[in-house]
Amino acid sequence: MESNEELKIKATNVFKRNYQSDKRIIVNQGGTGSSKTYSLAQLFIMLGLETTGFVFSIVRKSMPSLRATAMRDFFNILMELGLYNEENHEKSNNIYHLHGNEFEFFGLDEPQKVRSRRRDFLWINEANELSLEAFRQLNMRTNKRVYMDFNPSDEFHWIYDQVLTRDDVELIISTYQDNPFLPKAVIDEIERYKEVDENYWNIYGLGQVGVSSVRIYTKYELVDKLPEGEKMMGLDFGFNHPTSLSEIVLKDDDIYTKQVIYESHLTNDDLINKMNEMKISKTIKIYADSEDPARIMAIKNAGYNVVPALKDQQSVKNGIDFIKARKLFITKDSPDGIKEIQTYSWKTKGEQVLDEPVKLRDDYLDSVRYAVYTYYGGPKKKPSISFGGELFGG
Repeated sequence: MESNEELKIKATNVFKRNYQSDKRIIVNQGGTGSSKTYSLAQLFIMLGLETTGFVFSIVRKSMPSLRATAMRDFFNILMELGLYNEENHEKSNNIYHLHGNEFEFFGLDEPQKVRSRRRDFLWINEANELSLEAFRQLNMRTNKRVYMDFNPSDEFHWIYDQVLTRDDVELIISTYQDNPFLPKAVIDEIERYKEVDENYWNIYGLGQVGVSSVRIYTKYELVDKLPEGEKMMGLDFGFNHPTSLSEIVLKDDDIYTKQVIYESHLTNDDLINKMNEMKISKTIKIYADSEDPARIMAIKNAGYNVVPALKDQQSVKNGIDFIKARKLFITKDSPDGIKEIQTYSWKTKGEQVLDEPVKLRDDYLDSVRYAVYTYYGGPKKKPSISFGGELFGG
């Protein structure tokens, strides 16, 4: 600042955590009202006052959306601090000059700007709207630091896989409770999410990654290895789609699972040879897909303790419900099993969710269900009782 007047701003802890970070990329994941967008606008102004000769880019997927959010906050803060000067504002180019720095605003609907000149600092507002390629183009043209903010409404996203896994990233998770300046009426409205929709509350109240309402197994944990307990295996046959052999351990009414074989184009001989090579126990019970009795017989003739899995009209739904009622664990060395459980979903018809899973990427989970459901005997039938030759019950 040219003036010696002390600048006073009211900031949240979110501002402080971003200001103090020394990482290349700072990702702000948060719920509504957490101050993440406002704090980043404050931060960019502060950085602009502490430095000179730099280029700051503030971007979003579309320019109209950017004007309504980050850009509005940026200029409101400048005005509140008495720093706005209309002569420094190139409105036609969406550029503002502050303390010898240039702040440019653009949307990804202006593709020529994504691959244009370099910048020193980048802020991507609502980063989950962008494609991975757009992020890469922006990131590679940024000299110093990248800031990102988003609501984690997407269950699967490149931010989780391609950004948060880097060693030069800091993740800052914030909620409305990090914002002491939030009006009580707004707080009350956010806290109503608890009663309305659990997923909505997790995303917008707690700033946690959302889970699709059609996902079947929403609660599971990853473990390093299987514990000791009641052991069995499940087998789902395939050829063009994978054949899946899983190991299951039941302990304290919890279900632990591990991927053993998961491979396409296996003939009976191929599968048996693999089982022999892996030294699969010939005493452990293997519950296999009962729709292919010839394959079951071939494996049995090879000396394995394989039996057909229990199947009836309700076995799929009942088996899923049985597993969902227990704690489910998957070993970390089960990559295909983990991928399946992340996408395994109920079929939908319009807005209606049906009691039938989508038959896609379900081989591992089917093998687990075969074993667990059959082991516990499926639904218990009422006993049939005969009174004077007339049969009741059943």
